[in-house]
Amino acid sequence: MRLPQLQITSQPAVLGIQTEWGVRTIRSERAEVNVHTEQPHMDVQSHRPVMNVDQSATWDAINGGKLEELTKRLVSQTTSYVQQYIQATNDKWRTIADLAKTKVNPIPDLAYASIGRQKPALPVFGPASRLNTRIEFSVQKPDIQVQPGNVSIDVVTNQHPDIQFTPGKVHYTMERYPKVTVTPPPIVDLMV
Repeated sequence: MRLPQLQITSQPAVLGIQTEWGVRTIRSERAEVNVHTEQPHMDVQSHRPVMNVDQSATWDAINGGKLEELTKRLVSQTTSYVQQYIQATNDKWRTIADLAKTKVNPIPDLAYASIGRQKPALPVFGPASRLNTRIEFSVQKPDIQVQPGNVSIDVVTNQHPDIQFTPGKVHYTMERYPKVTVTPPPIVDLMV
């Protein structure tokens, strides 16, 4: 025979938990940057080129040059010209004086030669040449002075940021209470 049993059932409690996160707000102002620039400065001093033209030799060849130079040249050449003339005259009279040796009359030949002969002229003018004119150039480098520029940067930082913190929350709710149910056994007649 079976004995009646007592039946007990329990129902656990159910808790509801809702959480809200904490909120952190950080606000910082931007740093202030000031930039100051100075442009570089450059000074350039340029020089004109110089051209020197020497035409003294050209004018000597064209018209004898300056009077002083012409006079010096003539005086310096007169001595050699006179010596040449004396030498030519001496040679002519020696030839005439040698009549006894040669037995030929040289006077007609000398007279004929002197007709076609030109007198040696004193060189009054300088020699003509394409190199008589001298040209020289003088070019100087420009003077350049550069003063470098400057850049100055100033930075102002905000070292204290604004930090706001709102803490989070936790909500507890009892969604179901605990429960114990005891069910008694049915009444049984033990006498039977």
